[in-house]
Amino acid sequence: MIKSIPLNKLVQSPRNVRRHGDPAADAQLKASVAAHGLLQNLIVRPTTKGKFEVEAGERRRRAMLALADDKVLPRDHEVMCLVLEDAAEETAGTSLAENFHRLAMNPADEAQAFAGLVETGASAEEVARRFGLTVRFVEGRLRLANLAPVVFEALAAGEITLDLAKAFGATSDQEIQARVFEQINAAYYAPNADSVRRMVLSGTVRGSDPRARLVGRDAYIAAGGRIERELFDDEHSEAWSDVALLETLAMARMEEHAQSLAAEQGLAWVKPTLDPYTSHEFIEGLVRLPAQPAPLTEADPARRHHRVQLLMRSIEHQEERPCPLR
Repeated sequence: MIKSIPLNKLVQSPRNVRRHGDPAADAQLKASVAAHGLLQNLIVRPTTKGKFEVEAGERRRRAMLALADDKVLPRDHEVMCLVLEDAAEETAGTSLAENFHRLAMNPADEAQAFAGLVETGASAEEVARRFGLTVRFVEGRLRLANLAPVVFEALAAGEITLDLAKAFGATSDQEIQARVFEQINAAYYAPNADSVRRMVLSGTVRGSDPRARLVGRDAYIAAGGRIERELFDDEHSEAWSDVALLETLAMARMEEHAQSLAAEQGLAWVKPTLDPYTSHEFIEGLVRLPAQPAPLTEADPARRHHRVQLLMRSIEHQEERPCPLR
């Protein structure tokens, strides 16, 4: 039975399976409820003293309570609820079913939705505020909406990941995006996001490129790589056309070196990268560990004293040497 129930009559159910929240997602939900109202009713079960326990929709209840704290909603705001008379075991199953089978929106759908709002006159800042998101997130989705159609359709169909789609968006030239997409589709290897980003920003690689020097010309050609030469090109200036293949070979070499280094130095893991700099995404989650210097051994003070004596003798010898006439 659907029934309108005051917000202050709704309480948390001990059978609700969701125990942990996400502050960012909760803020988004709060903004959505404030902008659009409650778009999905709660599922409740009557309890004592005229109260109703929320079996499904606890996050929505908390979002409305937060809005009541902010004086956006009254404490007795009427909430549409589906009232169940089921036993406790069955209501726990209802809560699990509602939370377990939720499906997040496809990034392509989000991109199209945000682009539609912008076309009606809303700014990225207004869209972000309306849905409780960051402006950067909205702008990222808007960039996805401007991908080449073939790339966008692949994202919508789940054929490429969101990271790969973002890499294609490193350039706004849809022709380059489509050409690189065809190249990686025709290849038998699967390039990562860094490879795609470099490919859309640069169609070829010179023979003097560090990646080319790491792989080697012979290994690249043996793997099917193509090289284009103009009249006066040499092995340093020639153009290597299959950038995705080169990236794959270079990363394989880096992985080999990483494993060797980890074994040699006794490290738990080594994370290689082909980027010339270390981006924030690459080191996210890492923390700096304090390192204490190793204690001196009994021989260390004597060794240091010996080195100081040698340095002092060298200085004295330099001072005693006669200065040449100028």
